Amino acid sequence: MIPYDGGLSLTFSVALVAPETLSVTSVYHYVFVYTRDIPPALLAWPIATLLYATGAVSAALSRVDREDRRVTAGLFALGAFDVCYAAVGFSSARAGVFAIPLGAGFLGLAAWTSRP
Repeated sequence: MIPYDGGLSLTFSVALVAPETLSVTSVYHYVFVYTRDIPPALLAWPIATLLYATGAVSAALSRVDREDRRVTAGLFALGAFDVCYAAVGFSSARAGVFAIPLGAGFLGLAAWTSRP
């Protein structure tokens, strides 16, 4: 969640959403179309999405008894740290914008429950 003077922007694992205008920017468009040559801190969001998706696939492998819980917990924990790094990248003290990394808490909880 990124509150700013003009409103609020919601950052989900698959898209950025501006509720005021109902505009949606997918991760693909964010990385490859609209923001070429973006700072590394802003690439943390797509990387966190990749870590989350890989962790979810790893957790799904438990259905066929092929999961390594250490890998799953590690992927979710790395995703949580990356979400925090992305929040720092989206924040700007000069502009008075402070991103709130709510997803880091959920990924941290997923990592904690996935630990061996």
